[in-house]
Amino acid sequence: MHKKLFAGNLSKRILALLGVGLLACALMAFSPVISHVNSSHAQATSSLDEHPFTIVSPNFTDGGWLPLSSEFGGPGSQGSGCSGKNMAPALKWFNVPAGTKGFAFTINDVDAPVAGGFHHWIVYNIPANVDELHGHGQNPFSEGTNSYGTIGYGGPCPPPDGQPHHYVFTVYALSVSHVSGEHITFEKLLQEIAPDVLGATSIIGKFKLES
Repeated sequence: MHKKLFAGNLSKRILALLGVGLLACALMAFSPVISHVNSSHAQATSSLDEHPFTIVSPNFTDGGWLPLSSEFGGPGSQGSGCSGKNMAPALKWFNVPAGTKGFAFTINDVDAPVAGGFHHWIVYNIPANVDELHGHGQNPFSEGTNSYGTIGYGGPCPPPDGQPHHYVFTVYALSVSHVSGEHITFEKLLQEIAPDVLGATSIIGKFKLES
């Protein structure tokens, strides 16, 4: 700048309100993504309810602080006020929906003062047999253009006011194996995958910069 989209504890309610709610309001043109996910969930079996699609990270807990190494820095960070290592956290997911043929992934700062949030990482064309992202610099999949205007991961860089920003890490299970387009934006990705989302799951990390 988890857990599941369809659950009921405090963390999940935060996700539903901050992650899906704000994205849906800000990106009404792409509301089929959300409605399709909700429809898929409504048809889920009790077995899937007990073992839902889940994303985790070894580098932070859901609702916890992102590592300092994730802060924006390096090429493209000049003038941003941030000089971190720009290392993306590793992510892993499991209990994927039946029929999944590929995945897409995004990171969105829902507290950024811009419509739809500030988009930090867009990854797509992740094969169905892959269940993790190893982090920045180790990603062999298609990457989009983030809100900094660079390709790949751009870490958190919120205003230095001591206020935490919430970063929603979302993986989408898709019924297709390929998404067209090179270095596409967050909005374009959601538009492309809207008819093909079988399910989605998120985890939230926090980051702040002191004044």
